Amino acid sequence: MTTPQRGLLFHITHQANLASIARHGLRCDSDVVASGNAFREIGNREIKNRRRDRVVPIPPGGAVADYVPFYFAARSPMLYVIHRGNVPAYQGGQGKIVYLVTSIESITELGLPLVFTDRNAALGHASYSADLSELDDHVDWELMDARMWNDTSAEPDRMERRMAEMLVHRHVPWSAITGVVTKTEKRSQKATAALATVGSTTAVSVQRGWCF
Repeated sequence: MTTPQRGLLFHITHQANLASIARHGLRCDSDVVASGNAFREIGNREIKNRRRDRVVPIPPGGAVADYVPFYFAARSPMLYVIHRGNVPAYQGGQGKIVYLVTSIESITELGLPLVFTDRNAALGHASYSADLSELDDHVDWELMDARMWNDTSAEPDRMERRMAEMLVHRHVPWSAITGVVTKTEKRSQKATAALATVGSTTAVSVQRGWCF
């Protein structure tokens, strides 16, 4: 079941994108690509291409890439892949990665159209819902609370289930973001300075435990 901690949502991006996101909000990958604006990419291009083709089977429909993705827990498999240097298009490590934090409550209070999945939305066998009363049936909260999420012989799909997603259609305004989190104090100071260039006073904090 959801609790204040379990209700948090996490989106990661490169610190170089922070000022632009604070000014314009978070846009889905489809719109970012269509805009042609400079954006520091940290994702796996092959997976992003798959998300552009993966259909969301419930309203508001479209493709997975038409949604802004959030995880239900920090220390995601995606961040681990970045940490290990296994994203060919990005070899900068996790030091310059920042978390943008919001909550299920903040998203719903703004009336933003959403769907959620029980695992990585790039997978064809992911289960979808938009009914928040079904959230506990889709999200394995004990797995989200766990520090380690590696697959086991008993549960060979732990990693993909740890990547369950809250997907917000098209755009998330900056007003929905309740905090920015970095790995180090140095990066926290840089993030605060970047936000100040666009007049944002959103709180920035350090959480080393959210990183690898």
